[in-house]
Amino acid sequence: MENGFWYTYNDADPGGSSVVIPAPDKPFTKAKFGFKGDGECSCMKGKVTTKFANGFIGMGYYLSPANVKKPFDLRDKLGIRFWHKGDGKKYRVKLTSTHPDFINKDGDNHFGNDFHTDIEWGQNEIHFTNLYQQPGWGSKVDVKNALSQIKEIQFCTLGQPHESVELCIDGLEIF
Repeated sequence: MENGFWYTYNDADPGGSSVVIPAPDKPFTKAKFGFKGDGECSCMKGKVTTKFANGFIGMGYYLSPANVKKPFDLRDKLGIRFWHKGDGKKYRVKLTSTHPDFINKDGDNHFGNDFHTDIEWGQNEIHFTNLYQQPGWGSKVDVKNALSQIKEIQFCTLGQPHESVELCIDGLEIF
């Protein structure tokens, strides 16, 4: 994926104190190793607190350049795949949609899937038929509607607190 850009985020807006590195207000710098031992990969480190009851940190990939920011219709695609390694914790990958059925916009319950990391690189392939919304909150949206306007792919922590977080992603692709 070449035309978009990586970024990080945390729970500061809802009043949290979780820390993500690189910081959200700084340029995203890639790590100097990838799943093949060469190239670069996208990594985040940090900690998740409980100052905000649902504390979190994350990183994401915006599918279009910063000066364009347009959503993509992924209904004719099968899924996403990516390589990951980390601290052994569980994370969630989610596809953020601009579809108007998501009443709370970016803060809504977007479709995703959970995965576990390991200290060694592993590949995850998620078919869009296996995406789901988390139970018990947010707007209920049809997955085809959501996939019609995808703007970014995010990777976020699950649960809290976490004294230490480390997640690396490489080879992100839509197939």
